[in-house]
Amino acid sequence: MGFRNLGEGKRIEAECVVSSAKRGRDYTVYTLTDGEAEMEMHSREFYRIGDAYSISGTVEGGHGLFVLKPEKMEKKPASYAAVLKKAEENAQVRHEKFLADGLMEKLRGRVELAARKLSAARKLGRFILLKFHNDADGVAGALALIKVLGNVQSHQQNSALYRVADAMRDVNVIRYERSPLVVIVDCGSGEDSREGLQILKAGGAEIMLIDHHPPEKGVEGLCSTFLSPWAVSEEEEASTYPAGYLCCEVARACGKDLADAPLLGEKRERGADGKLGLEELAKIACAGDKSGIMPLSDADREKALVIDYMATYAEFGNRLEFYEHAMGEKELYSSILFQARERMERVKEEVGKMMKKRIEGPVAVYTVDFDKMSSREFPGKGKLTTRAFELVMHEGPVVVLGVWEGGISFRLNEDAVLRGMNASAVIEAVKAKMGSFIESGGGHGRAASLRIKRGYTKEVLEEVVNQLQASQPQEKQALQPS
Repeated sequence: MGFRNLGEGKRIEAECVVSSAKRGRDYTVYTLTDGEAEMEMHSREFYRIGDAYSISGTVEGGHGLFVLKPEKMEKKPASYAAVLKKAEENAQVRHEKFLADGLMEKLRGRVELAARKLSAARKLGRFILLKFHNDADGVAGALALIKVLGNVQSHQQNSALYRVADAMRDVNVIRYERSPLVVIVDCGSGEDSREGLQILKAGGAEIMLIDHHPPEKGVEGLCSTFLSPWAVSEEEEASTYPAGYLCCEVARACGKDLADAPLLGEKRERGADGKLGLEELAKIACAGDKSGIMPLSDADREKALVIDYMATYAEFGNRLEFYEHAMGEKELYSSILFQARERMERVKEEVGKMMKKRIEGPVAVYTVDFDKMSSREFPGKGKLTTRAFELVMHEGPVVVLGVWEGGISFRLNEDAVLRGMNASAVIEAVKAKMGSFIESGGGHGRAASLRIKRGYTKEVLEEVVNQLQASQPQEKQALQPS
């Protein structure tokens, strides 16, 4: 007999989980769930949140305010999985029209699975560790998810990779928690993340991964929930659906509304929680990753720039309240925006001066040496490459290589891809030939990156240029001196 259809004097025998606790006058008010419904229990005994029990007793009270009077309460750890499964099956999911079209309908099942799992985790008071990438996309996604999850432990991940060191740190965080759920946003699915994820899973975590970067082979099998556009498409458009946008759709499926906080700086017009709204966050994610799946305004791009700037200088473990505070304080926001804009203008000028054409041909190839630039932290190397790419992207088929000691970042426009150029294929060819110099590398046809052992960047760059020359269409071309 479970917790549904309660009435005074009704006898209950059920397997349940303690999902929350709060102090009363001289007792503790516990919330119990059997995976279908909840009820209160008042007790002077201590029961740990997240523990499973076999319970029997009777219902007291009236007028809909029912409290369980326990007669027998026996700890039963083996019941936890069954209650969790029931909670996930019974979680309510709202079926909404997606904010973006394209391949999203193919992802609906994965969006709703993520929503069920997060709703059930919240209902059971499950321990959740939320990891998010240090850019506008990752931060926007995490801010969307805490609308569902509430005050969970969150850590900023200052790398797109999920390394073994990251896994060791996170296993230490979760080691005393029952059935921990680790949610990773906008990172962790790409090259060289699999080993870290294997350790995390072996350390007892259930993994939910929400990302739009091309996944490494075997990553999906380590996750109970893998929400990635690459799971349903192998086309380049998959990467244009940012992780932060996907998180907003998950929050909507959990029942959260779109317009709960529209205008930046005008707190009285924000929603009940005083925080950024889901549509606003989805647009920030798209603006940060220069995605065209939603119509964007200059204000959306400004917000993304501000978050990117803050995230660049934030230390590991930075909490999400930091971003909410800054985005809601008009004076602070304006100051950060001014600094970020000024830096971007300087970068644009420097990049333009340092771009060097290496191949003159059907597909032009440019390089930019970032080690010679004054900017060392903001923007990051990937965004620097994008900034250089934007200067020439409309000048016909083009490839831009951002270069620094220890790395190369690739950007290709659609015209270059249509003529047979492919960043991922070039990287694989270079790795096959110079694997001992390469630490990691991967991506997709139009955007990718290489991490190189220090001291070998020049040699690897020359091989990249040679591979790009070999990939040129059979038309007249010239390799420019380095």
